Amino acid sequence: MLKTYFRNININKTVICFIAVFFIFTGVSLAVVSSSKNYKLHSAMADGGGMSGGSTSYNSENSVGFPLGAKTATGTSYKIYAGLLSTTNAIPDITIMSFNEGEVVIDDTPTLTWSYEDKDVDPQRYYQVQVSKDNFETFTVDSGLVTSSDGSFTTPILPKEEQAVSYRWRVRVSDGFDYSGWQVAQSGFRLSTASLEVPVIWARVSPAGAEIPSKLWQDCATPYMYWEYPVTGADIVGYSYAWGSLPDDQVDTTGMSYQTEENLLSDGTRVFYLKAQNTAGDWTETANFEIWIDRGTPVVGLYSPSNGTVISSDTPTISISVSDDKSGVDPNGITMKINHATATATYNKNTQSVIHIPSTPLSEGDNVVSLEISDIVGNKTSPLVWSFLVDTKPPEGSIIINNQDALTNSIYVNLTISAKDATTGIKNMAISNDGVFDNEPWESFNTKRDNWMLPAISGTRKVYVRFQDNAGNISGIFSDTIELVIIAPDTIITSGPNLITVSIDALFTFKATEAGCIFRWKFDAEEWSEWSAKTFAEKQGLSEGNHYFKVQAAKDVNNNGEIDSDEIDPVPEERTWTISSKGTVKPDQKKKKPFRFWKEE
Repeated sequence: MLKTYFRNININKTVICFIAVFFIFTGVSLAVVSSSKNYKLHSAMADGGGMSGGSTSYNSENSVGFPLGAKTATGTSYKIYAGLLSTTNAIPDITIMSFNEGEVVIDDTPTLTWSYEDKDVDPQRYYQVQVSKDNFETFTVDSGLVTSSDGSFTTPILPKEEQAVSYRWRVRVSDGFDYSGWQVAQSGFRLSTASLEVPVIWARVSPAGAEIPSKLWQDCATPYMYWEYPVTGADIVGYSYAWGSLPDDQVDTTGMSYQTEENLLSDGTRVFYLKAQNTAGDWTETANFEIWIDRGTPVVGLYSPSNGTVISSDTPTISISVSDDKSGVDPNGITMKINHATATATYNKNTQSVIHIPSTPLSEGDNVVSLEISDIVGNKTSPLVWSFLVDTKPPEGSIIINNQDALTNSIYVNLTISAKDATTGIKNMAISNDGVFDNEPWESFNTKRDNWMLPAISGTRKVYVRFQDNAGNISGIFSDTIELVIIAPDTIITSGPNLITVSIDALFTFKATEAGCIFRWKFDAEEWSEWSAKTFAEKQGLSEGNHYFKVQAAKDVNNNGEIDSDEIDPVPEERTWTISSKGTVKPDQKKKKPFRFWKEE
């Protein structure tokens, strides 16, 4: 069998005549398309023009819509008629977009919609819509061929019925060359001007148990659902039901009750849906019954004072974080006890916390708190028990200088310290020579402090101490006194380099306020020299820059052959100076920028 294929044939206005020859199984058909027009070659099975070999692509249904007056030539693969395009034509596609879920509607002029798609990007030129209630044996609505690119069609008023009646509808479109073929809304819709009555639903905890109210929190998760159809004498053949979703169109029971299975429902808002079917096969609208289930106890979070905490207040704010995301915390379901005595607590819904502020001071020492919380349904938490320590009394203590000696010749003394706190014990102490305690740091408590240095001034000297317990309470100030008689000599520098000098050598002379003294000295960061009777010190080859010199006198007052700490001048004499090759030290002067000005001549 010989086949002839035509591809991408374009005939412009200069063409006088085009002859197409198509070979088909039954014979040869000749078609002539003339005049100064463009033509479009369509791939298809043979139309045949009434001849044998009819095609599934081109038939009386989808070969409607070619330009008026165009003569077609048909063959086994292609179809030609006058047009504006020059490629084979793709048949348009459509999709039903509305009224295809079998829903009941009371709008007797529904707007039917569809979506249009064409691979050639040809626009929709025609459509036809038909509505039927007997599977298109007859038509309630037939729009006829409508020249429009709209994707919707509003029906005229459909016939009214006593009960819901099922309608199906279909649509076909054309891009001006070919029709899509019918696209059918298989499920369609049901039209009713008077809705069926819906069932009435109730719930109980069991067939003979207490009623469960709708939309109120309760703790039953296996409700017994029962219902009735409110219309007397109505012919209802069965019911369809479901938890949490709309029921399907299958009868689940002919009875009028349902026992919810164990573990089917979790806590939260749960909805039971139910609809009835009559003898005509029509379904009622869906009724529902909403149940709120709460079987969980409130959640207890952080609390303060926390367990084992030591606090210094006997009227602390006791706070516990409590929440319940279902029925909520019951403000009247709070049971708090402190040391076995009932305490009144309140619930703050905004902060989700239970608060109690004691109206009478708590006792010193350990205080035990117990708490139970209920939600609105009555679910109660396990008892929460914890304790904290109350200590409001500051410590007591004392300080003794040099074993209560009345007199000392040394600025270094030994301290004996004692303190006590009956509840939480001593944690820190601070020692001061002036009793102000502005810069004195806290240090760990210790009963001994050796070589505490007094101010190097003869006279009555006092040492102060205060304490802090583990609750943070700070004691009053305790003190002791001792008479200080300084026997160590004072040191005096008698000569030395100028404040600013060019000399890199330095010579200092010095003396003491007492005869028979010895001295030690050092330059800059050097170590102290050995004790010596020399009254001068020198240093050579110093570098430029700042320097300092210290000297200290001492005298063996008790003649034991050693220099004791209380025989040394407690405050060394000190001198500073600067070596500069310039002889003077001046700050660098910034260079001034020159400026210009006008002067009258």
